[in-house]
Amino acid sequence: MDAELIDLLMITSVISAAQETGLMRALASGPQTAQAYGEKLGLDPRATRLVLDALVTLDLASREKDAYDASPRVKVLMQSWIRPGAPTENLLSHTPAFLRTGKPAVRMDGSLAEREASYRQATVLMGKMFEPVAKELASKLTEAPARVLDVGCGSGVWSLAIAERFPSARVTGQDLPAVLESFTARARAMSLGDRVETLPGDMHTAELPAGGFDLAVIANVLRLEPPERAAALVSRLAAAVAPGGALLVVDALAGGTPERERSRALYALNLALRTEGGQVHSPAEITSWLQAAGLGKVEAIDLGGRTPPPGAIGALLARR
Repeated sequence: MDAELIDLLMITSVISAAQETGLMRALASGPQTAQAYGEKLGLDPRATRLVLDALVTLDLASREKDAYDASPRVKVLMQSWIRPGAPTENLLSHTPAFLRTGKPAVRMDGSLAEREASYRQATVLMGKMFEPVAKELASKLTEAPARVLDVGCGSGVWSLAIAERFPSARVTGQDLPAVLESFTARARAMSLGDRVETLPGDMHTAELPAGGFDLAVIANVLRLEPPERAAALVSRLAAAVAPGGALLVVDALAGGTPERERSRALYALNLALRTEGGQVHSPAEITSWLQAAGLGKVEAIDLGGRTPPPGAIGALLARR
């Protein structure tokens, strides 16, 4: 008998039950006893206690004496990413419906207005989530760029980490106007406000000066586009890279181990739950776009060490 598989199936059943009964959501209003949660949700007290104890072992809940609460990391998630009214509130419970219909829970790759509204709310959390790996990536860059372009910059977590590492770097953040508010706010918080400027507009049509940048960055963006549009974006950015400069692609590129491949597969599902046409492009596919755009010496940058980084993040650096 495969004990590990049985444990995995039990974990799945515990999390699913907590989601379906509203117990995970109720934990956000804790701490309360198992009895109190059971009465509030119409659940059996003993069963509620056993499920809560299992959630504690998974670091999804915490316990102090007889009181149960959401774990600190779950509280952060609930307060920002799946808080009531957020576009992704029902994302985690939508998988069965997605399996039946193929329809996402929300559209974060819709019209420009839909994208702007969705990412205006999401960028702050994404900045916090990716900050450690962004600093790691910046530490692995060896050449100091003077002019950095960040297309679809969101919070600017990637390019601002580069600016923090290299004091001579100035960053141009390109994104939709409302999203750029997060970029400028983060820059000010990092005392980098005097080293950034913004370029509002649609990344597919915004005017980018030919050869105007030493480093162009496109992070967590290509996944939102079908292959043809993603390849066209790579070509646009490549044209903005000066001779001797480079284009840095950050995306769900980690792989090569069972843990990383699992992370990529889970992220691909997560992406499908919130986009109509988003897909995880392979490193080989993105490399072919970089080379077709006239860039060479494509270097894979491994991130996260033995632990898969959030969203199976990896990077490709291509030089002109």
